Amino acid sequence: MKRILVVLAVLAGFGATAEAGPNGADVKAALVRCAEVTYPTPLAGCGDDPLTAGRVEIHKNGDVAATLTGALANASYDLVLHGANASATLPIAVVTTDTLGNGAFRGSSVFDMSQAGIVALTLGRNGSVEFVAGFSGERELEAGLVPCGAINTPAPLASCGTDAFKSGKAEVEEGDVKVDLSADPNMTYGVVFRGLGGGADVPLGTLTTDKRGRGSLKVENVVGEDVVGAGNVVLQRDGFDQFITGFQSTRKRPAIVARFQVGLLRCADVNTLAPLAGCGFDQLNKGEAIIDDKGDVSVHLMGAVARSTYEVVFVGADGTTEVSVGMLTTNPAGNGQVIVRDFFPVGARGVGHVIVKRDGVDQFVTGFAVSR
Repeated sequence: MKRILVVLAVLAGFGATAEAGPNGADVKAALVRCAEVTYPTPLAGCGDDPLTAGRVEIHKNGDVAATLTGALANASYDLVLHGANASATLPIAVVTTDTLGNGAFRGSSVFDMSQAGIVALTLGRNGSVEFVAGFSGERELEAGLVPCGAINTPAPLASCGTDAFKSGKAEVEEGDVKVDLSADPNMTYGVVFRGLGGGADVPLGTLTTDKRGRGSLKVENVVGEDVVGAGNVVLQRDGFDQFITGFQSTRKRPAIVARFQVGLLRCADVNTLAPLAGCGFDQLNKGEAIIDDKGDVSVHLMGAVARSTYEVVFVGADGTTEVSVGMLTTNPAGNGQVIVRDFFPVGARGVGHVIVKRDGVDQFVTGFAVSR
C-alpha cells in the first residue's frame, strides 16, 4: 500500500517577499546510484560504485545528515550541494566508509539563517559522481517548496517569479507525485519535474489554489516503481519559476566559544607576514582543522596527493613545542580525514597551529587566505 505523507506548515503572515519563513523547509531524500538514474534522463559523469541504501537530509535548522550502506569499502565520498548551473557547487563534507562500505556524516548548523538551496546533492569520488539525492520505489524524495527567488546557495536561480508563498511540500514515492501548496488564492500553476542533469522539463499537471490559497496535485504512476530518478519539482506561472523543491534554513548558527576551527593552506603559499621555511609543495584543494570543546581533533583534506600518508601535529604558539596528533591516508582522489577523540584533556587551554606533514616536511598549515 502506498504511503503518502503530507505535512503543511502554515506560515502566518508570510508576505510576497522571498525571505525565510519561521518554519523554513527541509529535504529528505534517498541516495541512489548515479549510474542507475533514468528519469527524466540518464546522468553523465557517473561512477560505478555499489550502494545498497543511502539517505541524505537537510533540516530547516541547518543540520545535515547522510548515511551510506553497502558502498565501496574504505572510501571517501565528497558530499556536494549544486546549483542550477553545474559550475556552482558547495562542498559540504567528506563521508568515509568502513570495511563494510557503511558510512555516516552528521553536521550541526551547516547552513546559516536564510540560506536556501535546491535538491541537487551528490556524493562523488575520484572525479566521478557516484550517488545522488533522488527516488526509487519506496525510497522517496520529500522536500519543502521554496520560493525560487529565495534560493541563494550555492548560487541564485534565474527566471524567478515573485508570487507570495506561505508553505508547501512535494513528494515522489512509488512512482506517484504529490504536491501541496498554500499561497495566494485562485492561482493556477503548471507543475513540472526538472531533471538533475538538465534537459527539458517534464509536465506533471496543473495545481490551482482555492479561495483560501490552498491547492494540491496528485499524479499517480508518473514512473514505474523500479525507475530511479533525480531532480526537482517546480511550480510555474506566467512564464516564471515560482516555487521549487529545496531546503531553507531558519536558525542562526550558534556562537562557538573557544573552539578552534580553521582552514588549511599549503605551507609554500604563505606570504604574510613572511614566507615559511622548509615547506613541501604538495597540492591541496581544500582543508580544515577542528579542535572542539570535547577535546576532539579532526582534520579533513580534499585534493591532496593521492594515496599518501600524512602526519597531523599540533605546534605551540612559540613554534618550539610539537606534539603528534595522528595519521591520515588519502584516497585516490587525494581526500582523507582523521578524527582523534579526547586528544586534549578536560580543562586544557591552548594556543597554536595544526600542521600536516608528509615525509617529515610541513605541507599544510592552519591559516587564512584573502580572495577578494
